[in-house]
Amino acid sequence: QIEAAQGEPVDYISVGPIWETPTKEGRPAAGLDLIRTAAGACDLPWFAIGGIDEVNAADVVAAGARRLCVVRAIRDAHDPGSAASALSARVESAFREDEGRS
Repeated sequence: QIEAAQGEPVDYISVGPIWETPTKEGRPAAGLDLIRTAAGACDLPWFAIGGIDEVNAADVVAAGARRLCVVRAIRDAHDPGSAASALSARVESAFREDEGRS
């Protein structure tokens, strides 16, 4: 699907769901290997999506994602603003760690 999408007139694609999520019911989790594949094979801008939260976002970045789409971890949080801030800080930290490995 990644290869096919690159021949289409699209601005970006979504890659996932990485983990099972109620926002993508019935779609099996693809796992981090799909992120690694997209990072190595996709010339289009792409967003990792599906079950991403503050706990696992760094793993998604380490697998090669540079854009993350998060729904449930913020929408369903007791304090969505704090959840978004914490997630943003974790992702920024993961990007810095990933740059240090390069």
